[in-house]
Amino acid sequence: MTEQSEWGGKRNGAGRPKGSVSKWIDHKTGRIVLACTEAEAAEIRELAAKSGKTISRLVVDEVLHG
Repeated sequence: MTEQSEWGGKRNGAGRPKGSVSKWIDHKTGRIVLACTEAEAAEIRELAAKSGKTISRLVVDEVLHG
């Protein structure tokens, strides 16, 4: 058996429990990049702010639910 240093290396009990999910991981997997003019981007940002939504939520809602 090799001696482990006090610093680094695998230690018993270190890290998240196996099978647990980090609260920092976003499980959304789709990403679509949209090209538009600066003026269109500004208008989209303004519409999102007025509606109280993120830009992503605004675009998804409009595209899927019109």
